[in-house]
Amino acid sequence: MIVNAGWSVGKVAARCGVKVSTLHFYEEKGLISSWRNEGNQRRYQKDVLRRIAVIKAAQKIGISLVEIKEALSALPKNRTSDTRDWEVLASRWRNDLNARIAEYK
Repeated sequence: MIVNAGWSVGKVAARCGVKVSTLHFYEEKGLISSWRNEGNQRRYQKDVLRRIAVIKAAQKIGISLVEIKEALSALPKNRTSDTRDWEVLASRWRNDLNARIAEYK
């Protein structure tokens, strides 16, 4: 049995409702990461699903990829992000979005 075999790029794309090329783009921009298995195929940790969901939601509300990358870079690298990590990220964006909304009132 292979331990930690990871998720294939196709499986992640299907699960997240994005194209494989989108995953490659996100990876090129440093928003997500993968590793290569012995067959030189990309593999992703399961927590990439949450990152992609956050990226998609942030883009829908007008947050730029640069801002998304900056926020994601503040998440822990040595462990899977937990609820508190995501709450901190969301509160930072909430304050920024509220400021943007206030400008248009």
